[in-house]
Amino acid sequence: MHAHLLADVGRYADAVDEYRMLIAREPRIVDAHETLARLLPQIGRGAEALDSYRQALRAAPDWGPLWLSALGTAKDLRDGEQLLDWALAVESRFGPDTLVTTLRAQALTWRGDDHVALDLLQTGIAADPRYQPLHSTLAHVALRLGDPALAKAAALQAAQLAPDDQPSWALLSVALRLLDDAREHWLTDYDAHVLEVDLEGVDLGATQACLTGLHTTQHQPAEQSLRNGTQTRGDLFDRCETEIVALEAALEAAIDVALSRVAPDCRHPFARRNTGHTRFVGAWSVRLRSSGHHIDHIHPSGWLSSACYVSLPPEVDGTGDPGALQFGVPDAALGLDLPPRRIVRPRAGQLVLFPSYFWHGTIPFESFEPRLTVAFDALPVDKSGAPQ
Repeated sequence: MHAHLLADVGRYADAVDEYRMLIAREPRIVDAHETLARLLPQIGRGAEALDSYRQALRAAPDWGPLWLSALGTAKDLRDGEQLLDWALAVESRFGPDTLVTTLRAQALTWRGDDHVALDLLQTGIAADPRYQPLHSTLAHVALRLGDPALAKAAALQAAQLAPDDQPSWALLSVALRLLDDAREHWLTDYDAHVLEVDLEGVDLGATQACLTGLHTTQHQPAEQSLRNGTQTRGDLFDRCETEIVALEAALEAAIDVALSRVAPDCRHPFARRNTGHTRFVGAWSVRLRSSGHHIDHIHPSGWLSSACYVSLPPEVDGTGDPGALQFGVPDAALGLDLPPRRIVRPRAGQLVLFPSYFWHGTIPFESFEPRLTVAFDALPVDKSGAPQ
């Protein structure tokens, strides 16, 4: 907790020292490893991000939770070679495991060994056909190999096994598009399900000043989608500043208005879960510098995702595409060249909401002034606040 607090007040070098002293005494504390690994890239020390795991795994090689944390962090930081090495080490030490098989396949496809990954996934599915991540990963690999029919079948199977899994629907949307299947437009209805709302009751100037003061790191998190910018640490809505509290309340009101426009559809992965009420499951602010952008991505932990525009440089004036939000361009790792299905040109004070499985990214812009936004993920709840 002391290390967390040091980082929260911007004493990053002291926080790193504190995490490392703790890990040296007790290498099994995975929270310290996970937080340290994600902090170091934001302060320009990304090359050190996984060092604490390497040392701890030598000190506690039989501690399974530490291995799982190391694998998950290497995956999040997209260190494919380290992920592959650790996955093989886990299988050697503990025996075959379906989760580790999936991670091995992901690491293999990151370095271009797609056919090896495909064989591994198909073997894994034959052994454990109900393990959903195997099917979702197979859909990704199949798209990279230019087989949208296989990708469609795998994504449908993944969605059947886990109907609320956002990556499965995202991959299915790409497969349907490549197959020229009209169901793509039902699944990803960019006109009906990209919702634009103007915020009310928010002092944008005061909010901008408050958020700017929270951007104290130098670089973007290695595991996130932004490039050439910074992101606030922790959950933004855990903070108690007046401006943040007011923004959260305004967003809640705007979400209720927007969701009332969504037509019911008991078969649709987004519309069927719409109760008209949500709870936030993570919020953050992003400050992009000149040439900054978000690579095309989805939000696997949400149901409803967002972009709220607090302040924009004069070059992002709503009349051109630089700095705009684009939908329908899939992850560049799939190796596809598909144009956007919809582009939203932002305005200060605007909130854009969309299903978390929609591929989205930001078009780069050039300016001496930053582009400041707030984003969040939300899940549906009933009127009492119970998850749905």
